[in-house]
Amino acid sequence: MEYTKTNDIAIRDIRNEFITKKEFSCNLPYSSKEGDVFLSHAFRTILEELKQETMFLHLEYVLTELVLNASKSNLKRLYFKEKGLDIKNGGDYETGMKMFRKEAMGNPDYEAKLKDAGSFVNVSIKSDGTTINLRITNNNPMLDIERKRIAEKLSIAHGFDDITDLFNQTFDSSEGRGFGLIIIVMMLRKISLNENALIFSNEGDHSVTSIHIPVSTLQKDHGKIIASEIAVEMERMPQFPESIVALQKELSDPNCSFATITGKITSDPALTAEIIRIANSPVYKVRSEITDVAGAVRIMGMLGVKSVLYNYGMNKIMQSKYDKNVIKEVNEHSYYVARVSAYLTSYKKLGKVTEDVYVAALLHDMGKIIVNSMNRDLENNLKKLCSEKYIPTSVLEDLTKGYNHAMIGSEVAEKWNFPEKYITAIAFHHIPLDVTDEYKDLIYAIYLGNELYYYLKDEREFFDLNYMVLEYFELEEEEHFIEFIQNLKMQGFD
Repeated sequence: MEYTKTNDIAIRDIRNEFITKKEFSCNLPYSSKEGDVFLSHAFRTILEELKQETMFLHLEYVLTELVLNASKSNLKRLYFKEKGLDIKNGGDYETGMKMFRKEAMGNPDYEAKLKDAGSFVNVSIKSDGTTINLRITNNNPMLDIERKRIAEKLSIAHGFDDITDLFNQTFDSSEGRGFGLIIIVMMLRKISLNENALIFSNEGDHSVTSIHIPVSTLQKDHGKIIASEIAVEMERMPQFPESIVALQKELSDPNCSFATITGKITSDPALTAEIIRIANSPVYKVRSEITDVAGAVRIMGMLGVKSVLYNYGMNKIMQSKYDKNVIKEVNEHSYYVARVSAYLTSYKKLGKVTEDVYVAALLHDMGKIIVNSMNRDLENNLKKLCSEKYIPTSVLEDLTKGYNHAMIGSEVAEKWNFPEKYITAIAFHHIPLDVTDEYKDLIYAIYLGNELYYYLKDEREFFDLNYMVLEYFELEEEEHFIEFIQNLKMQGFD
């Protein structure tokens, strides 16, 4: 078996080949992170060419999970053979599966053995313009017991309304936790498909999983579904503080004086502290510490002060309603992200949006304060599943019935008449590729600032970051990215 040399293939070559042949195909020895990254880049390129790039986040998971399952099928045969077990014998199958995951999955020795044995997973993507056909083939036929367990998982998925049902379900763990196939079905639902789109078959000595996707019915679910308890909470949400609105209005008056604004800010100790803190942030690059409101207002300007009032007013309301520990946790995260995002704008020489990036980053997770205060268990379960399955939190939240913190936050911001740029930043900070060019600089900086927060906490790896955003900041090469991270740490970010 000749394997595809993924490191030697440029994305532009994949695009050109697909344009010419309407097909992409590659052979992998087994599922791996490097292979997933290659498939991710290739698949995104193809979907862009087909004008279906908004489907990427959901279909990417479907593709990589099916490749993992095919690879696991090959590994299982190799493991059973080494242990002297007959995989077709029911008793031997149960015995072997008890130790398979622990001894074989992720074991580099077995990866080398798979190559030596000529095992492969073939990925084929074709399109005639009206359909997209995904086909994943591995060189071992499916067993009856495997068919049975697939049918069981599909039956379970059929009865699930959203991903929260997973957390209350007990699964047979011999084949893994069983979440993968169920999540695949939920991902397909989000783009107007269902479990019937999945076809599992044997072709001679090969096992094939295929998905036939009619482009005419392919659409992302953009419905603004908000959980009933959250919807009620949003109805009860107070209007933005009148004192803040009045101050913002005054700041918009061309005849407004620094002395008047300074006096009004000074009358509010909490606002005074916030204005001075922001004035001393990396956004304004002051040479010596600002210690008074007058100096802070001169540095920030009227528009700068007006922008900061959005975050100050938001926090004032949240502090009166929600868990103080949750607010503290979200604010500490948001402040860090704001600093890193502002640094990214300097790195990319996007100085004109630095102030907006900083303020929008302070606001980006305001919806999380509401969700986490009201449903902490859901947040913890989603974070755990995100870590296990390498699925972005935003995608998992999209599989819930109305607990998407970005959507909730943007709806509240809209209710409070925030500027469109801040509403957009809150709504799209996890899905940067869905944003229009008008807000690309803003959203890309906040997305990457947010992801770098988790990367520096060892909760993300380089391969988890959006390739197109990295490319935009000229960080798509891992070597350059590591250099950037080292420079970031030298600036005090760790």
